[in-house]
Amino acid sequence: MTNRTALLGLVALALLAACSKQAPPPAPAAGDEESAPAAAVQPTPAPTYDRAQLAKMATGMLALIDEAPQCQTFRDQLQAIADAPEGAPPSVSPSAIVVQANEAGCAKKTGK
Repeated sequence: MTNRTALLGLVALALLAACSKQAPPPAPAAGDEESAPAAAVQPTPAPTYDRAQLAKMATGMLALIDEAPQCQTFRDQLQAIADAPEGAPPSVSPSAIVVQANEAGCAKKTGK
């Protein structure tokens, strides 16, 4: 009977080991850049938009912000991005302005 119990215990441990989460591979040493995968070394770049795309995004996002007087600064920031000249990069992305407006309670209420 003890052999069956021991065998059952070994099977249970084997199943547990097979289902457990595997340990991540060890991190490469600081001077060992050859073995590091290229994806881990290079971060994914943020998407870049041309001036026309930014202006279109900012204009479309104006509809997401309430027209109340306390929300006008957020609307002005989006309008400034939409009206900026061709070579001027925006200081803040339009989506970041909308996030700030939402946090300030300036999200436009839908009439559902």
